[in-house]
Amino acid sequence: MRGLARMALLVPVACVSLVMFGVAPAGAAVPLSGVVSSSEVSWTPNVFAGTTSSTACSQWFGGSCSNTDVLSTAIVNGEVVVAGAFTEVCQPGPSSSGHCKSGTLVTRDDIFAYQLGTGTIDPDFKPQLDEGPVYSVIAGPDNTVYVGGSFETVNGASHHGLVQLNVTPGDSSTDGTVVSTFDGNVSGTVRRLALSGSALYVGGQFISADSTSVTDIVRMNATTGALDPAFKMTLSDPVAGKTGTLPLKVEAMALSPDGSTLAIGGTFQDVNGEYRPRLALIGTGGGLGSTATVENWAAPILANNCSSEHDYVRGVDFSPDGSYLVIADTGYKSSPTNSASVCDAVARFPTAATGTSIAPTWVNYSGGDSFYSVAVTGGTVYVGGHNRWVNNECGNNSPCEANAVLAMGLAAIDSNTGQALAWWHPLTLRGRGLQNLEAFPAGEYSGSNGGLIIGDNVTLNGNGAYHSFNALFPLTNTAGTPTFGPIPSGMFADGRLGGYDESSSGIAAMCVSDPGDSVTAGTTVDLSTCANGAGQNWTVQANGNIMINGLCLDTVGEATAAGTKADISTCNSSTTQVWTQGTGNTLINKASGLCLDDPGSATTNGTVLDIATCSGGSNQVWPLPAAPGPASLTPTGPVFSGALQSNTQPSCLNDPGNSQTAGTAQQMYMCEGVASENFTVQANGTIQLHGLCLDTQGEKTSSGTPVVLSTCNSSGTQVWTRGSGETLVNHAANLCLNAASSANDSAVTIATCSSTSSLQKWWLPTV
Repeated sequence: MRGLARMALLVPVACVSLVMFGVAPAGAAVPLSGVVSSSEVSWTPNVFAGTTSSTACSQWFGGSCSNTDVLSTAIVNGEVVVAGAFTEVCQPGPSSSGHCKSGTLVTRDDIFAYQLGTGTIDPDFKPQLDEGPVYSVIAGPDNTVYVGGSFETVNGASHHGLVQLNVTPGDSSTDGTVVSTFDGNVSGTVRRLALSGSALYVGGQFISADSTSVTDIVRMNATTGALDPAFKMTLSDPVAGKTGTLPLKVEAMALSPDGSTLAIGGTFQDVNGEYRPRLALIGTGGGLGSTATVENWAAPILANNCSSEHDYVRGVDFSPDGSYLVIADTGYKSSPTNSASVCDAVARFPTAATGTSIAPTWVNYSGGDSFYSVAVTGGTVYVGGHNRWVNNECGNNSPCEANAVLAMGLAAIDSNTGQALAWWHPLTLRGRGLQNLEAFPAGEYSGSNGGLIIGDNVTLNGNGAYHSFNALFPLTNTAGTPTFGPIPSGMFADGRLGGYDESSSGIAAMCVSDPGDSVTAGTTVDLSTCANGAGQNWTVQANGNIMINGLCLDTVGEATAAGTKADISTCNSSTTQVWTQGTGNTLINKASGLCLDDPGSATTNGTVLDIATCSGGSNQVWPLPAAPGPASLTPTGPVFSGALQSNTQPSCLNDPGNSQTAGTAQQMYMCEGVASENFTVQANGTIQLHGLCLDTQGEKTSSGTPVVLSTCNSSGTQVWTRGSGETLVNHAANLCLNAASSANDSAVTIATCSSTSSLQKWWLPTV
């Protein structure tokens, strides 16, 4: 499906039985009751590159770069252990003192710990690693943490790539010391760790462990570090990369919640001689000492190359119930472009399905930017990377889709529909890309409902706020709210997955729509291009009603015959207004037992939907949203342009200096999520900032008139409507919002409309 999610035809999937082998694996998916706040806490420490000697880039992105990053976090004994490549940390402070609280800047090479709830840096947890980066940390038993990376010594003793450390805040004699009973080691670099009971899974780039020949993945005794001979996995046949064959390695790894399945992603194409391109599921057999097997599961779409791939699958996470997994990957575009691939995309796959032809449930494309990390929390999938947008399949380093969402490194996606939550946008500066996402449950610190920790290498994280290299977004709204969002059509899976040119204009993603955002009972429901508009955001109630604008999805005249058109009606007790999600994401009408249907599998905007005998066809696939709705239904956020700056950063409409003053001419500036870019779209067509309305200077209507902020009144120059080609038309002037260029401080005026000019393409905040 264009614009964000290609919906594969969903086949019946058996429920997954969670047979617990003990406590949940360390790092297993954390279910959260809602969407975390887009505003971060103030107390996380600032992390800095300092005087790191590493200068080589590990990514191909242009511009200046370094290897400094926060790459992994783990919560242990009331603290967050932070790992990556850096040399200094401090308590947050004013910009005048380098964003450090006076006297708190300390040296920490690649790893440190801070107290949850306060951000206080642990003064005693300061293990000395001879080199980095540290790629992975996970919580261990008895207030310990396992650490994996490229080091060879820790606290002066030999520990090749792997060590277990004590985390005992307040006890200077043990805090940060090595757990002497654990002696696991590898010959190279550890990139990923996972723990289930007494079984420690270690993945990365190495050819031996515990003096035994292996290939990049092993299972160890979590207490002693001894290699488990019952886990024998041989990875082979590495794929071709941008500049030749990629080195064989495991880049991503996750355990199912019950510990029975290990997902690994990397550059391999074969595991134990079985064809498993880039992603494999391994049956653990129950844990340490149990024979592990390669599961009968392969996704052939992952065999298709990307045009500029480097590592491809970089992140993987299971759902909290283990029924599906989601990957995050790199690669730029499909290669060749008429061969569908999961490149620079996030994709969901079922885990209970078997065979070597597993298809993605949905795929969400960035439009040419890499994804590196993913965290699944139930109804919401959080993704991080170097991405500028989500919902952007046809984009090629530019926004393309009508429903493209500005993400700037961090986005939230509805786990069932694959569509981005357009109202959630805590922007970052992207940098080299957001590498770490960790969800945590309620109770980890006093008053906490849970939340999300991120790690990257930029200084602005979340709405333009200074939080260097890391931030924490708390879950603040725990009240049960109905799920909310667009209902996409599953029609575009077969042909597109079989051979779709991502660079072509193609057919846009289609969503169930209330035409014209009508509030009139009896309006028929149609299929229209997904645009994140109010007329496509449906609220799914617990009683089975599906509502929009206070009206319920129904059948015309409450009829139950096949071919009856679907409409929206005044909500009542009729069972024609009750719908259930059926097998394969069909939508079944309770009164008739028939399915919501796109008659004739039409792809034309305005096609009126009906009910028909359930056939299992793609024209009857309608995944309902799983994520809860926003606290407010008033769209607020950046107004971003289709034109990029010379450094390829997106450009946003901006109030210079956050003037908040009537008469101030608006300008273009790099999108940062700051207050001066946080516009609100009103139902009356006005676009407001700090209570002032976007207007033309002097309410003039001639071409070239500057666009300013004005005191809101009834002038038609303050009313803006959506035109063709993502233009924004001034009602009084019948001219379009126009940027002189995308560069910082460029003027914004009204001008003759051009649906082909990127300087007149605008995406408004939506819910």
